[in-house]
Amino acid sequence: MISNSEIARKLLEIRTLMEMAGESFYKYMAFEKAAASVENAPPLADLVVTREHLKIPGIGKSIGGVIEQLVQTGSAAELDALHRRFPPTLLEVLGVSGIGTKTAAMLFTEYGIASLADLEAAIAAGSLDGVPRLGSKTIDNWKRGILAYKGRQRRTPLPIALRIARDVRTHLESGPPLERLQLAGSVRRNEVTVGDIDIVCTSARAADVIAHFTGWNQAEAVLAEGPTKASLWLPGGLQIDLRVLPDHLYGNLLQHFTGSREHNIKLREYAVRRSLRVSENGILNLETGDVVTCSDEAGVYEALGMQYVPPELRSGLDEIDLARNRAIPQLVALEDLRGDFHMHTTWSDGDDSLEAMIEAAASRGYEYHAISDHSQGRTRFGMSPEDVRRQREQIAALGRRFGIRTLQASEVDVLPDGSLDYADEVLAELDLVIASVHSATRQSRDEMTARLIRACENRYVTIIGHPTGRRFESSPGYEFDYDAVFAAAARTGTALEIDGQAARLDLPAPLARKAKECGVTLSLDSDAHRTGDLAAIEFAVGQARRAGLVKADVLNARTFEELQVFIARKRAA
Repeated sequence: MISNSEIARKLLEIRTLMEMAGESFYKYMAFEKAAASVENAPPLADLVVTREHLKIPGIGKSIGGVIEQLVQTGSAAELDALHRRFPPTLLEVLGVSGIGTKTAAMLFTEYGIASLADLEAAIAAGSLDGVPRLGSKTIDNWKRGILAYKGRQRRTPLPIALRIARDVRTHLESGPPLERLQLAGSVRRNEVTVGDIDIVCTSARAADVIAHFTGWNQAEAVLAEGPTKASLWLPGGLQIDLRVLPDHLYGNLLQHFTGSREHNIKLREYAVRRSLRVSENGILNLETGDVVTCSDEAGVYEALGMQYVPPELRSGLDEIDLARNRAIPQLVALEDLRGDFHMHTTWSDGDDSLEAMIEAAASRGYEYHAISDHSQGRTRFGMSPEDVRRQREQIAALGRRFGIRTLQASEVDVLPDGSLDYADEVLAELDLVIASVHSATRQSRDEMTARLIRACENRYVTIIGHPTGRRFESSPGYEFDYDAVFAAAARTGTALEIDGQAARLDLPAPLARKAKECGVTLSLDSDAHRTGDLAAIEFAVGQARRAGLVKADVLNARTFEELQVFIARKRAA
């Protein structure tokens, strides 16, 4: 089944090749806007069946037909026709900074350069030396652009990118005086993967800040350097972009470079209708020539007559309309969480002891938490029913020593037929149960759907853990009917997890948004396997905010008494 991200990629490919073919601006930009909507929509493979995809903003009958073809065949007549004129590898050339569609078309038609390898070979052979408007400086810029392009092909998981971004921030703070400094772009929006890292800051000594930035000893190459901006390339291919402006422009600067591109396009379109032009340099009144600069982001949105939009919601969906109507909710925040239900100890595959994990959870200020070691099906490290009872005795003996209420849970395997890895009498002894799929992940869509629904219908299951099973480095996850499973979760009072583990971030935000719409309660957890992993719950919160979740949607934002009611209601069903 074709994924939303693959459909979006193909729509953008059509958009680019249409521009190269000389199609009108409005025609190819329609495909770009549709691609942005697709990225943040529920799975289109499900929506196309009922033609619900035509209700997605930016998708009309024509582009809807293209999407139907992509879902059904993996390609579309319009894309095939464009490929007969331009090879798909030409998009690699377009990915090099400084090469636009006209230049790429010229390189292809006049020099036969149809891929990145062709371009590198032509540069190495000197075939482009002396070509009009292609001086040595342009060729050098292309060489750096080729490095950057290769790096962008591997998107970096958010937790890894954030760690690098914080290292860069530390380096910048050790240099010339800064007034304000903030991570921007996809890192600030909590996107699950990052193509590059954007950093903005303000300083009266911009040139010195840039010089300090480009001198960072962790960088492999300086891709660009100017008076107020610079770009570095790190080993492994991650690009870091820095922009420095005066402090009175901080709000405009941060808003612009936080993005997303689709959000900013919609914001600019809205502003133009009010005779305003929005950029990092301020808000220009096109009628009077006056410019409004903002010292913070809230001022940018207020100047446009709308509510502040949290970074995580800036995806180009409905946030502009919500902001205009001042209907953006108060999103769930890390400080709203009273506990964490998903963590492992040395009783199963964790690295730290029961006592260490309890103490670490208490140090985070939680009211309660759950120890949820694996069930017996995890072979060499799962807990037998006897282990469950011995662990329960140890938890009871520790009591409230660390000032936190510790619940005994278990991450219990959902077996291929939907039954659980423990008998009901063992499940009944646990305070709560997280049911997760870890095996037989290649079942058909119908089989997996039935499997998950049966797990939801088990009265002892409190939470379905990492529901899609995705792991960034090894698996996209398994397929199931999201509508059917979400409906079952809502009907049975079963929570679905957003797992903050770096390799998972599962449920993905678009699906968490859909689950919320279906009336499902969500649980935000760390899936910690050592004390240091407990901080991963921050990534679960980031995905929850991207999904538009509020405190009332989140199980572990409830009081202990409310949690007990939730569990008891499910078990009494």
